[in-house]
Amino acid sequence: MPAPRLLTTKLMWRNRRARAKVGGALALLLCGALVAAFSLERDAIAPALDALRRHGYVCSGMAAVFSAILVARRRVLERALFLRSWLAAVPVRSVTARWEALLIETFPASAALVVISVLALIAAVAFARLNDVVALWADLCSGVVLGIVIGYLMPAPKPVDLPPGSRYVPHRQTRNATPIRPSLKALGQWPIRQMFAWAQPKAVSRATIPILVMMPLGTMADTAMVVIALFGVVGALLLLCSAAISVSRLAARWLAPLPVRADDVVRAFLLPAYAFIAGVSAMEALLLAVFNVSYRGAVMVGASTAVIGCLLFGGALLWNVRPRHMQ
Repeated sequence: MPAPRLLTTKLMWRNRRARAKVGGALALLLCGALVAAFSLERDAIAPALDALRRHGYVCSGMAAVFSAILVARRRVLERALFLRSWLAAVPVRSVTARWEALLIETFPASAALVVISVLALIAAVAFARLNDVVALWADLCSGVVLGIVIGYLMPAPKPVDLPPGSRYVPHRQTRNATPIRPSLKALGQWPIRQMFAWAQPKAVSRATIPILVMMPLGTMADTAMVVIALFGVVGALLLLCSAAISVSRLAARWLAPLPVRADDVVRAFLLPAYAFIAGVSAMEALLLAVFNVSYRGAVMVGASTAVIGCLLFGGALLWNVRPRHMQ
């Protein structure tokens, strides 16, 4: 077997695609919808494209930061999972092990490159501005590639197994004993607590350093604090969506043999998470208002963040909690 990890990953993705029944027709339909949307909203999207083109270095830096964090986190997780897998005992040449580990650990960044290229092709077809689109595509792709290199240069943190009563997870202190009433309300707090467990001070401090480096000279302290808070809000939403994916998979396995309806589980997960997303989006709108953004623009951005966060969280939850049919 030349590359057992790659073959195993390929089979896993093939099985997921077969269960989801997603084919090339859906991808073509999505591309056609994007082309139609770009063509119909050309006047509204063109200023945004011009702004991104003028701030190409900022876009490249943002892409580098996000891809570096993504690659570094996936590298740590994949190596921890590989040590517990049966594939660790398979005899493989060192060269093969290195390049297949590289391909697996950089898969999200490679997928981002493909998505950026597809969006650039669609924008070039819709706007007929090849030079600007190619320049922006080059800035984003160079940022992603640079982020991959930085992600591998970042030192890997020591593996930490957090106990259930971790000090990074907030929990209520009860004074009087209350009677036990079985319910699924605790499941709703699971993704939020998982998000707090992942947001350790060491990880937050490392994620703050690139933001501070990207600040231009002469930036006031209050402006820097507002920008860091905005990045923290966006990071919290991303961590919450990742926690929804991880937690919903574990919950689906745990609840599979129990006589519990899927809609009850989804309802228990959605209500606390949606309340948290609404609160975070309101905080983002207030921070934008402090950042001298118009009230209407701040409310629109906050509402858009809330809608996108709720859709991502709900989609990830429904995808993992849906009933599985054995073939």
